[in-house]
Amino acid sequence: MAKKSLTEKTMVVVFSRVLTSFIDLTTAILIARLLSKTDFAILGYLLMIYEVARYIATLGFPESIFYFFEHLTKEFRKAFALQTIGILTVTALISGLLILLVKVFASDIISDQFSESVVLTIQSYLPYIALIAVLEIPTWPVHNILLASDRQKEAGWYQVITSLMSFAALIGPLALGYSIEVTLYCMVGYASLRFIGSFIWVMLILPKGGLRTPQGNIKEQITFSLPLGISSLVSQFNKYADKFIVSIFLTEIAFGEYIIGAQEVPIIRVIPFAVGTVLISRYVNLKIKNLGDDLINLWYKGIEKVSLIVIPLTILSIVLAPYFIKIFQSGDTDYSNSIIPFQIYNLIILIRVAHYGSILQAFGDTKGILRLSISLVVLNILFSVPLTIMLGINGTAIGTLLANIINWIFTLKRIGGHLEVKTSKVIPMKYVSKIFSISAASGLIIYFTSRYVSDSLNWIENLAISSLIFFAIYIVIGVLTKTIKKEDLVNLKEMFKLSFLWK
Repeated sequence: MAKKSLTEKTMVVVFSRVLTSFIDLTTAILIARLLSKTDFAILGYLLMIYEVARYIATLGFPESIFYFFEHLTKEFRKAFALQTIGILTVTALISGLLILLVKVFASDIISDQFSESVVLTIQSYLPYIALIAVLEIPTWPVHNILLASDRQKEAGWYQVITSLMSFAALIGPLALGYSIEVTLYCMVGYASLRFIGSFIWVMLILPKGGLRTPQGNIKEQITFSLPLGISSLVSQFNKYADKFIVSIFLTEIAFGEYIIGAQEVPIIRVIPFAVGTVLISRYVNLKIKNLGDDLINLWYKGIEKVSLIVIPLTILSIVLAPYFIKIFQSGDTDYSNSIIPFQIYNLIILIRVAHYGSILQAFGDTKGILRLSISLVVLNILFSVPLTIMLGINGTAIGTLLANIINWIFTLKRIGGHLEVKTSKVIPMKYVSKIFSISAASGLIIYFTSRYVSDSLNWIENLAISSLIFFAIYIVIGVLTKTIKKEDLVNLKEMFKLSFLWK
């Protein structure tokens, strides 16, 4: 029963993450189709600044919820949650000031190949981004509070509802023909509603208790969270380092094309993160009980289930990249230059068969996470700068891929030290290799068939039919080789039925 319960809880979180990512992807597609390349670059830059500011402000405090909720009795959980929200209210104000500082120095940090009018427009809109950050950042722990309180369904609904609100605020005005400035007004309204609603939600669901945490707890939280937070900040900077490099060395048109190409398909990317989010509390619990073998078995199980979905989806997105990129195009707006960066960039997902940070957090190794994040951003800059200068946006993508592969090896070595296994044994390589082989074979077939029928079908029909054929081949080969088991097919059926949302 416990296994079934854990499976259902994981399904809820994965489904909500995938649905939220689908909303985010739809948002990106519609923005690209509704705006010119120049306006898309402006809005993309603003959102990039907001994301970096959010990671500066959150500093690992939302993630600390999982660790401390397992170590605190229920009577202290409300106080700890409010303590975390209070800390983030202060850091949100600081991040707002930093965004205003970016406004002052924007002309110095943006490439001189950007037109002057674009830079001035970005500067005029940054105060709105600062206000959105101040309102939205304090709500960021709420999702984790719900998960750590064993309220997976409520966490899922919270994530979906807030994503839909953000989607309506961002896309609604643009679809009606209003300017980016009006859109930012609506985003401020969304952030205000989220701030009020989230606070009420937290107060209602948390168990009764005092408003003070145990003595010394805030110091422990800061000690735990800061390395994790700096790591998240560095990771976020790394996420945008290549884009900053493009904005420094290339034009706004190249920047817009790179934003489209240099993104991991979000629906795929969130799956390992969602599974890791559910399992991290179990990892911590098994670590406390010193059940090392059980921890490794659970870690392997999570990787196997993630690989079944992530690897084939990644191969499919790479093979059908020319059709995926067409989703962002409309009229005379052409993003064909984004295809190769998209294919290179999505190769990174093949190594993301687990949420590696979750297992390191379970061992309290936030300093290790920080060191790995720093090494990744250093490697990214070292590779991406010269390759961007030599090869343009294709070189930037290659540099990012090389940096991620090298840092992945460092990460496996670090985890192996905690699990007391060889680096080659940190992930079930034999099983993962099987999934990759089956996916690659299915992708090779689709590569030729999609091009064979390209003259008789439009790109939408080709994308849909090729995807269906790919998964039919993948499942058949997987079942015949006993790589995909009956249990996996049952779970897939339950996922499509969505019954876990209502039980």
